Amino acid sequence: MNKGLLGNDAGGLRRNARLQSAESGKEQRTYRVRSTISTSELAIVYAARSEEQEMKCVIKEFFPKALVRRGKDGSSVRRLSGVPHDKYEALRNAFINEAVLLKACEHPGVVRCIDQFEQNGTVYIVMEFIEGMTLAEMVGGRPDMIEPGFLYRTMLPLIETLEHLHQQGVIHRDLKPGNIMIDQEGRAKLLDFGSAVRFAESGAHPILTTAGYSPLELYSEQSKQGPVSDIYSLAALLYYCCRGTAPTDVRKRLFDDRLEPVSAGLKRGWPFLSRAIQRGLIVSPDKRCSSLKWFKAAITMEYVTSPSVRRKSRSG
Repeated sequence: MNKGLLGNDAGGLRRNARLQSAESGKEQRTYRVRSTISTSELAIVYAARSEEQEMKCVIKEFFPKALVRRGKDGSSVRRLSGVPHDKYEALRNAFINEAVLLKACEHPGVVRCIDQFEQNGTVYIVMEFIEGMTLAEMVGGRPDMIEPGFLYRTMLPLIETLEHLHQQGVIHRDLKPGNIMIDQEGRAKLLDFGSAVRFAESGAHPILTTAGYSPLELYSEQSKQGPVSDIYSLAALLYYCCRGTAPTDVRKRLFDDRLEPVSAGLKRGWPFLSRAIQRGLIVSPDKRCSSLKWFKAAITMEYVTSPSVRRKSRSG
């Protein structure tokens, strides 16, 4: 075992590995890898540091682990013999597309793309480092921690971020608790644009689905996808916030469409939000709630009618 490697099973880079962005016409930037944050089927994510800017950052390395191997030098990435060139390039281009869309969708609620470059026979995307925790870590199966004030201050701006994406002609296609980062000021940041595409290209890029959060149309490259696809995932996110668990996966609901009501067994009823969530989780995209305004209105009503806000109104 090479003890200098980070995340040996995934073939990660060595600690203190040096990466340099040296694109023509651009100022060279140097990054030092500090640790592995996470791995997936397609990429390895590292905590790193920008030497010139003296700040923390996150680096995402294109590393489809079933198709490549790390070289003996501990840095280079080589495509395995026998892997179809077209398949590999399609995944690589989709990875590069993530950086393109992050830059196109720049917004306070979207993780910022700092840099993108090629080295070691692969591609790297550099993003801002966000101090905080994911929505999954925050809720952690304890919906009793979520109050209307949190939804109003944190999730409502997230919906506005989603509106911004849709106005740019982009759908995220991978909304889930692990892809929402809550910073130390309680602001939500949308992460991981690896599955994001423009509306017109929705069937042309690979996508990884997530049980409970992906709508039915994402399980077929031939289906029509659009903002309504993100609306399903948003409804599933809000369901998770209220109940602490994901809704029943859409594929199971094809045969038995019984969905546990949002408020079932909970002390808090969520009367306004539960209706919006139920409409957002309709299996058929043609019958599903098609506007984010219903979720914004529902969250606002939950907030202004909550006991704490009513008490403040009476005392003021």
